[in-house]
Amino acid sequence: MTNSIPKEWHMGNYALVKTAVGLIAILLLPGCHDSAQQSGPHQTPAIPANQSQATSTTDAGLSARLKGIADRAGGAVGVSAIHIETGRSASVNGATRLPLYSVFKLPLAIAVLKDVEEGRLQIEQKVHMTPKDIVAGARSNTQLWVKPVDRTIADLIEVSIALSDNTSSDKLLELAGGPETVTRRLRSLGFDQIQIQTTIREFLKTLKNQNTGSADDLAKLLAHLQQGQLLQPAQQQMLIGSMQRSTIGLRRIRGNLPAGTVVADKTGSGELNETTKMPNATNDVGLITLPDGSHLAIAVLLNGSRLSDVEQEKVIAELARAAYDAYVVQK
Repeated sequence: MTNSIPKEWHMGNYALVKTAVGLIAILLLPGCHDSAQQSGPHQTPAIPANQSQATSTTDAGLSARLKGIADRAGGAVGVSAIHIETGRSASVNGATRLPLYSVFKLPLAIAVLKDVEEGRLQIEQKVHMTPKDIVAGARSNTQLWVKPVDRTIADLIEVSIALSDNTSSDKLLELAGGPETVTRRLRSLGFDQIQIQTTIREFLKTLKNQNTGSADDLAKLLAHLQQGQLLQPAQQQMLIGSMQRSTIGLRRIRGNLPAGTVVADKTGSGELNETTKMPNATNDVGLITLPDGSHLAIAVLLNGSRLSDVEQEKVIAELARAAYDAYVVQK
């Protein structure tokens, strides 16, 4: 990661922040620029009234294929996929709550943007950040906060989602009222299986009270986000855009899809297991744009696998490709 991000931020222009992150992705990760080709998310047709997610058609064949792939990972695995325009779905242990790690930053961003829509926060509101706010994470992210600086809420959401930055995420959690308030917000939106219980700073100290959620609830959240049922168009497009610009976990959902496929996702990774020397969790949730312009919401949560991190990512990539292939055929 380069130092161009903070230089652009000093100009106080959110559009320039978006451009900086996008340019970094283009320079360092060839092919990421294809995500810019997605049409506006507000154009997604809603699930037909007679085939809503609550009464969606379960695809037993796809569920069986997903289970066969997921079983290779060992440990606890939750997978859920929804073809948004038709309501067809598949799930493996989809109702099981599993640790989210950085995946929690997606529902957190939605809670913050709801506060923006309701006037409790302003998207261009300046937030003063100092080195005391730094939460341990990737070195390139830590470098963003080594000097006192003012950032907008839009800036904080961008780096929280696109760069999976911990410092901005904990500040957003504070601005949203803390874990319990965010969980209540998610309950009010219909997501009963997502539980935000701790800040990142506190979790890193104690390794207790993990933020958890189910694959089914996360896939439903993604589907509602794509349909415009959670956020107004400006906030919806902003968040999905940040997800499209993600530079993390490119070998997960994105890893085995056809070149040029548009993906908007949020990853999460657990700390190293001292016994197995493998990550405790490897997660990815996201929206995939299919060739016909329809959309697939998919959530994969792997916990306690004894596979290497590379092999865990391959499992996620295969699960995403199996769902992609099923719904490209079943238009």
